[in-house]
Amino acid sequence: MNKKDFAVGLILNKYNEILLQKKDMGYPWFPGKWCFFGGEIEKGEIPKETLKRELEEELGYELKKVKLLGIQDYEDRYKKKYRKGKQHVFYHKYDGKISDISLKEGAGFAFLSYDELNHFDIVSHDLKTIKKYYSKLEKVF
Repeated sequence: MNKKDFAVGLILNKYNEILLQKKDMGYPWFPGKWCFFGGEIEKGEIPKETLKRELEEELGYELKKVKLLGIQDYEDRYKKKYRKGKQHVFYHKYDGKISDISLKEGAGFAFLSYDELNHFDIVSHDLKTIKKYYSKLEKVF
């Protein structure tokens, strides 16, 4: 078993749509599935720094304001691999244009409405996280 802690971003635009990434088919965990942007917390790094670093690496986006929504346990099983740990979930309101986003990792990205989520193959623990926090975030706008 691998213990891995992650920092991920629940990023919403002005229409309350959620920014998700589609993993490319060569990615070792859940290829072709949709998930949060974010990544593994490196040794000596605080989760907020991780998310900032990951968004710069994955999107060329400099994250400024971010709020911790919660920390929760997660488990991933893919083929014969297994990992678990903590998922640090942050919220960020994206005010830019979609054309300002420059995808540097993955097969694609999209802002999805809450109603569209069931039409996409989303990593199960990310979908649970969205459902857990989304109603709280709608009140922010």
